[in-house]
Amino acid sequence: MKMRLVTVLAMGLLLAMLAVGCSVSVDLTPPPPAGYVRVVGADTVNVRTCPAPSCEVRTVAYRGQAVRVYEYQNGWARIVVVDSGAPGWIDARYLRRP
Repeated sequence: MKMRLVTVLAMGLLLAMLAVGCSVSVDLTPPPPAGYVRVVGADTVNVRTCPAPSCEVRTVAYRGQAVRVYEYQNGWARIVVVDSGAPGWIDARYLRRP
């Protein structure tokens, strides 16, 4: 009897959580072919030749500078700097919505 009561209470709690809407949504939609426009949120960010801190620095992007994001890979974003056309990879933590 005690086990049945625990089971019923657990099911009730689960149903209550689902009814309240305990959920986390993560947008895993890949960027469109034309890319997302984002801006640099740090004073300066290195644009690298590949998605790793050990890769060669191709150029530097500055705070507020627009970049177009084409894909994400392990916390890195493949981008093109809008005003110069320079392609590369940037640490995605430093990107913000315009």
